[in-house]
Amino acid sequence: MNKWWTGTKQATFENIEIPEIFGPFDVVVDERMVRNYAFAQDDPAAGRLTDARGRPAASPIVLSNELLFLFYAAYDGNTAQGLHTHEEISLHSPVVIGETVTLSGRYVETAVRRGKGYVVMEAEARGADGRLLLKHRGTEIMRVHAADVVGASTASTPSTVVTGEVRDVAPAAEASWDLAARTPIAPVHKQVTQEQMYVFSWGGRGFSNIHTDTAGAARSGMDRTVAQAMQQVGYLSEMLTAFHSGTWIGGGHLSVKFIRPFYVEDEVTARGAILGPVEHRGQRHMQSEVWVQNQDGRKTAVGWAHAPLA
Repeated sequence: MNKWWTGTKQATFENIEIPEIFGPFDVVVDERMVRNYAFAQDDPAAGRLTDARGRPAASPIVLSNELLFLFYAAYDGNTAQGLHTHEEISLHSPVVIGETVTLSGRYVETAVRRGKGYVVMEAEARGADGRLLLKHRGTEIMRVHAADVVGASTASTPSTVVTGEVRDVAPAAEASWDLAARTPIAPVHKQVTQEQMYVFSWGGRGFSNIHTDTAGAARSGMDRTVAQAMQQVGYLSEMLTAFHSGTWIGGGHLSVKFIRPFYVEDEVTARGAILGPVEHRGQRHMQSEVWVQNQDGRKTAVGWAHAPLA
């Protein structure tokens, strides 16, 4: 695997250039990368797929952090103290295990709101044959004192509220047009450990931050580590993969706002409720309201997802 994450610029809002291009970089999606993702997310099924030709494959979601951290190619990841506020991600094709994929991205927008610097990155991963695997558009607050904003409202309030209302029926394990609106989707339960957070947030690649260890958290004024928001994206994707099966891997879309943190050893549950059909590029998709909530019943992430049905 090429070591492209060796940037040296201070990861501050003032240092950002628009546009600022990262890549293209070639990365081999080997067994180790897939196993690391499966361990960090407690989701072995993400690496137990096959492609259309019957080859061992993985969900493209295993590349989500590779895209999020593309800015490490120019910026020193050990100086990054950003907080993820919004994620839009779409899945397009499974990635073959052992395949060389190409990552590329750019900063496309900056803004100052309520005295905080926001930056937007767009990125994508493509397979060796040029096919699109995964697209990412993420918004972060960059280089803040994390303790000052973790736990506060940093994402803007969605124009449509995620209510979390569900019908009083058994959760649906499989998508079908016969399901009524507000039918709950079979949930996914997780308890994140420090070892999982360390692997997911690249502690093994030499980075110390608010996710990987207490020293990194202490530098940002925190007394414990906080899980990376992208782990919640993975939990939601796991739930939606089981619900939609292959149509999620080949055509799923997810838009999530992160409204509260969750911390090491917290228990969280990814949930969803069917809303109904929606048109997407001339194709009928099923749309769902999705959210993650902690052991106290408080939502930590809210959003919407849609995918075609088989």
